[in-house]
Amino acid sequence: MKSTRAAVGTQEEAQPEPLVQGPSAGKTERTAASPGRERLAFEDDATTLEEGIALRLGGRIGPCRIAYRLVGARAAPVVAVMGGISADRRVCAVPSRDETPGWWEGVVGPNRGLDLHRWRVLTIDFLAGPGESSAPLPDGTGIVPSLTPADQASALLAVADHLELPTLHAVMGASYGGAVAMTLAADHADRIRSALVIGSAHKSHPLATAVRVIQRRIVTDAIAHGKEREGLALARALAMTTYRSQEEFQLRFDGEPSRGLTGLRFPVEDYLDYNGQAFAEHFDARSFVSLSLSMDLHRVDPSQVGVPVTLVSMEPDSISPAYLMRELHEQLGPGHELIHVPSTCGHDGFLTDTEVFERIVQQFLDQPCGAP
Repeated sequence: MKSTRAAVGTQEEAQPEPLVQGPSAGKTERTAASPGRERLAFEDDATTLEEGIALRLGGRIGPCRIAYRLVGARAAPVVAVMGGISADRRVCAVPSRDETPGWWEGVVGPNRGLDLHRWRVLTIDFLAGPGESSAPLPDGTGIVPSLTPADQASALLAVADHLELPTLHAVMGASYGGAVAMTLAADHADRIRSALVIGSAHKSHPLATAVRVIQRRIVTDAIAHGKEREGLALARALAMTTYRSQEEFQLRFDGEPSRGLTGLRFPVEDYLDYNGQAFAEHFDARSFVSLSLSMDLHRVDPSQVGVPVTLVSMEPDSISPAYLMRELHEQLGPGHELIHVPSTCGHDGFLTDTEVFERIVQQFLDQPCGAP
């Protein structure tokens, strides 16, 4: 039977545990020691498909390199995790390594919602993403083949094949990663047992597409004028106005403008400029255009979904509004769940409301997997 429930949460931090050097078999690998706990295995590597990957809408990436990480208890079930377009394979800092926190640090790690003592976590760098995976190149006519979330699903499964993992216990995806998770649930139900889909429906909302169209035009024009970094920063600043809620902007930036060397400046401008510039420092402009278009090409037929899906809808969310998530839930039919998460941080609630998402992830993993 379909079900819905609501959740409210706060943020929470967790400290990593120490690692000791472990055996290696031709790949980067370490193990973590914890009294009374199984040692954690760590692998940070890449696989290269010499024949490449055929893309859903035509063209191919070949040869195709896909960077990945696999970390967690040895021989434990494997859970794949994917985030937004700016997320890479470093979902959490590996204990004792000299790393800054991963993009979902408060939810994934030892003794957290996705407990590395119970599970192995598989992550990849998206094709055309900010990491070390390949991106499509212009063909003989100068046109860059279009990526879709289905192509990212193919990349993840290629890594699973490389690691000799015929079936993943679960796949979790948020934002763009949620589109990939939905695609896996519909097109590759034989390779996963269940899916947790956060802030992503079965198709892109037209208003979200409209904003991304403007972003792509900004970046394309900037490329043509040799100002890629400036264009990326401006496009990201525009995106930041859609990731959070009106309530949060009101609480944080409802101040009077200040006068500086360039004239009047509003409090929100520092926030927009900082995030835009930080994004532009590590993202390639052409890759951004490719991934942005990929999100707008997302389409999944709910009737084709063949595994239990837990949907998580943030409220409010201008990227994947609650009514669209409810529409998907209805079309999925019996055997699936919809969770509503009120969040002043809007679409980004999965990144900020740590405690509630720890609980959602843990409860999702604890439930038995079965056909919807």
